[in-house]
Amino acid sequence: MNGTRSGPDATTPKPTASDTAIVAGTDGYTTSQHDGLASERERHVAAQKSVGTKLVGAHDDLGADRAALEPELIETRRTLHRNPELAFAEHRTAKLVTDRLRAIGYEPRGDVGGTGIIADLHGGRPGPTLLIRADMDALPLDELPGRPYGSQTPGRMHACGHDAHTSALLGVAALLALRREQLAGRVRLLFQPAEETGQGAQAVIRDGALDGVDEALMAHVFSPLPFGTVALREGPALMGTDMFELAVDGGGGHAGLAHQTRDAVLAAAQLITALQTITARETSPLDSLALAIASIAGGTAANIVADKVTLRGTLRWLDTALRKRALARVDQISRGICSALRVSHHLEVTATVPVLQCAADPLASLTAAAGAAHVTAIDPGVLPVSDDFARIAERVPAAFIAIGAGGPGCGAHHAPDFDIDERAIGLTTEILTRAALTR
Repeated sequence: MNGTRSGPDATTPKPTASDTAIVAGTDGYTTSQHDGLASERERHVAAQKSVGTKLVGAHDDLGADRAALEPELIETRRTLHRNPELAFAEHRTAKLVTDRLRAIGYEPRGDVGGTGIIADLHGGRPGPTLLIRADMDALPLDELPGRPYGSQTPGRMHACGHDAHTSALLGVAALLALRREQLAGRVRLLFQPAEETGQGAQAVIRDGALDGVDEALMAHVFSPLPFGTVALREGPALMGTDMFELAVDGGGGHAGLAHQTRDAVLAAAQLITALQTITARETSPLDSLALAIASIAGGTAANIVADKVTLRGTLRWLDTALRKRALARVDQISRGICSALRVSHHLEVTATVPVLQCAADPLASLTAAAGAAHVTAIDPGVLPVSDDFARIAERVPAAFIAIGAGGPGCGAHHAPDFDIDERAIGLTTEILTRAALTR
């Protein structure tokens, strides 16, 4: 394990706001700037470089500290946005997180679930252990050009806000470190890889991320809601999902002699249409079920009939019996069409994420924190999206809050024009910090 030692305060940050500042370097990383400068002028220059020197540390001043941190949090988010990394490949992101946690005074543990990071803060009073999670991975798509902080990696983009979540949790780390004596119990900060593939939560759980944890929280920026509005609900909050691949195998051949081929492209095209009958003609409109084919890949040239086509999609659900029936029908419809067209098929569920259930006690902490932050809280009903934080919520009482981050120019999640109202980053930091302190 990296940077671990024994004892009850093994990972308690040692510096305080008076002797350590969090300085944002030109490369996007932070270093520790210790007090004791040669002159008052140097002291002033250091203060201008880092919001860390302006943090007060009192519970009542949390809103002011959040405001002081916001420019740094936004710049951190933009650094991450320029350098997106896919699931289980978040190496540069993990280094940035590790460096900044160490600069604050934490002793983070890396390589959790692959590229994940854990950092613990022991409070000044006894109490339970609260886990707060942020996801770090980006998506495989090209960002629309034009933004000064746009992705610098072709085919990679932070199109869901995980860069904002990572930045916000670093803000939580800074604010809580100043308030350790006010904190009851322990807070575990988890920077999780691979949420988008539905595999990251299970990976960090296998590596002990939930050992000793009593409750868990997460926040997600949400562009359909305007800034200043948050969404919470007890019970089912996000739908469960199955991610699947449906491979269609034919013989391929010459496009001019297509009548002599077994055409995987033609079969795939019919499958895309036929599978929609599962929701449109076999499921009550009062039931919650959504099926989407989101990707089709196959073929190499205009004059070659492809020998294999792969469809990728998701099935989203609230009821496990409905899920089981729908998956069976995907296989049955695929078998029937492919058999009729003389091709074969193979269906594989690559990841399953359960319904996210929000428990009463951690949700109450988030609700109180949102009230103290003076935002409008709504219950939007179950949102038709998924998050593998649900795997954590299966094991410990947990809750989720959606932070309104929409506005002019903010596209939809997972779209190439996605963006956020960056004020949502500081608000996320404040709400999560308040929730940790109100237990």
